[in-house]
Amino acid sequence: MVKHLFKAFLSNIDDYRASENFWRNLCESILRKHQGEKHGWKIWLNVHFNDGTPFLDGNPIYSLISPDNKKSICINQDEANKEKIYIVAWMNKFGPIDKENFIEELVIVCELSEESAQLASELIEAWIKENTSYYEMQLLIEKKL
Repeated sequence: MVKHLFKAFLSNIDDYRASENFWRNLCESILRKHQGEKHGWKIWLNVHFNDGTPFLDGNPIYSLISPDNKKSICINQDEANKEKIYIVAWMNKFGPIDKENFIEELVIVCELSEESAQLASELIEAWIKENTSYYEMQLLIEKKL
């Protein structure tokens, strides 16, 4: 049985903030583990109104960008309503697609559960490594999901 986390995140602001904290802590722990791979990873997309209230839609719930590596991570969280693990991921190119200005993006969409978080963690850990290519990530996604 799937162990969902913060199931009421779309209707309960405390669960929503707990989900945001979960993703932030997960990503920060992966970055700490790979200190040498950090390369300026920082929060990317705004997910809050000016008063600090979250958008409360989970799209995205958390994102990071490394301008140095021209890589990003975008995590979208869906409402938990399946009795099985739900996670999909894909690679995307963001921005003008020319040699110097685009960002290669790992997109993860999931219902947050212990199981989907483990798979997401493996994908994030692989992507933050400087030498992991777009193509290698596509292959890893196919293998893992």
